[in-house]
Amino acid sequence: MNNKKQSKRHGEEPGKQKNELPNWQPISMIAMIASIIDGEVENFEDLYKNLCEARKKPHVMDDMIIDRAINNHKKYLKEAWVYDEQIARWKKEKLTDEQGREIERLTGQMLKYRKMCEEIITVSEEVKKGTINRILEMSDEEVAIAVLTGKLKMP
Repeated sequence: MNNKKQSKRHGEEPGKQKNELPNWQPISMIAMIASIIDGEVENFEDLYKNLCEARKKPHVMDDMIIDRAINNHKKYLKEAWVYDEQIARWKKEKLTDEQGREIERLTGQMLKYRKMCEEIITVSEEVKKGTINRILEMSDEEVAIAVLTGKLKMP
């Protein structure tokens, strides 16, 4: 019989506890953190491009995919403060010129990070209005009227 108390609450990641502080990194880790931020921004740009394409044919998407995009990017926005704080802590250190330039670049990347998250959420909410789930909720008559009035495009 296991007498250990379960520390994991429903919905929490294993090893993560509420109010757990980040493990702040030394300036020597700037390349690794930059790689993470750059990779996220690149992924956000790709997703945004795909979602913009989905605007033309939202019926190929379903609510589960769109809800995941919305929820994940709201979470990314909420947790972006960790990157901002890491960058702010590095700014207070004695930096080389190269490190200073990289910190400024990362500051700009974080602005882009937030903007891309917000745009992904906005486009996702727009696409959600026309997902296959919305079409399946309609009666045959509602679908016919939507097609005839141009509110719904034929695939």
